Amino acid sequence: MPVNHKPQLTDDERAERRAQDREYARQAVEQLRSSDGWNAWLTARASFRNYSLGNQLLIAMARPTATRVAGFRAWLKLGYSVQKRPDDVPEGAWAIKIWAPCPPSRKQLERWQHNGANPDERPRTFFKLVPVFAQDQVQAMPPPALPVPLEPPIRDIDGDDLAAVLPRLIALASDLEVGVRFDDLPGCAHGCYEIKNQRITIDAGLSANQKVKTFCHELAHAIVRLDRQPEDPELDYASEELVAESVAFTCVRSLGIAAEGYSIPYLTSWAEDTDLEVLEQTAGLIDRLASRIETALHTEPADNDIDDIGESEAVIA
Repeated sequence: MPVNHKPQLTDDERAERRAQDREYARQAVEQLRSSDGWNAWLTARASFRNYSLGNQLLIAMARPTATRVAGFRAWLKLGYSVQKRPDDVPEGAWAIKIWAPCPPSRKQLERWQHNGANPDERPRTFFKLVPVFAQDQVQAMPPPALPVPLEPPIRDIDGDDLAAVLPRLIALASDLEVGVRFDDLPGCAHGCYEIKNQRITIDAGLSANQKVKTFCHELAHAIVRLDRQPEDPELDYASEELVAESVAFTCVRSLGIAAEGYSIPYLTSWAEDTDLEVLEQTAGLIDRLASRIETALHTEPADNDIDDIGESEAVIA
């Protein structure tokens, strides 16, 4: 049976496609200029924390409700089939497009090795936009298929089921040489970070889940100062608060805490007037800070004795 090969693109057609892909990616960054777009990205990031920032933005733009994505064949292996495109959705708009690596083929590598394997001429991996589909674009297949569960558990922000996570955050603070104490705080403040003393204080009266969220917020304030990178944008008080609360929001979402009741202090005027590159740098900073905290949240401490640390003993300054 003859195999139908896709027609090869000309150089001009390839250049046009690359330009279209770059414009599509730019539009995803542009979504950060609105409060809805910012929150959509943070929500998507909680589910796709292991994805690149660019792919998080693309998913947030195309399918804000997505909590899991996979290609057509991958969904079949999970026991689901992709639903038919609805009539009111334009052709080409049903799939979510994300960047995927395209490594050199076996023939390309063999040809390169045959020609002397010059390191400077090694075929490179490139990236292209590929279609994926979200969990709300698929349907469970009938038996004998065994569809895997898709929706993560939802925890109450006022609950205490994340108490075991607190020692992991205390361990991260210790690595940063940041002191931690749990104490009664005046007014409505849930926590604070003392820059001069490098100490985090968290209101002892909060629920365990609230303490985790507040801890993430204050750790973001600490890390943004103690681990500054050359590419980090300059932050004033308001934009740093946006960064810290955005980090806390996406971190607790990754733990299954429903944080919709918390408003992100979005700075509309700042977003409208800020260069697109600075917007992307700010999102990149949030992604980096959240990733470091999430590594602690989802990793057992190396020292097993850390689980024995109580709140009254958590003053490590």
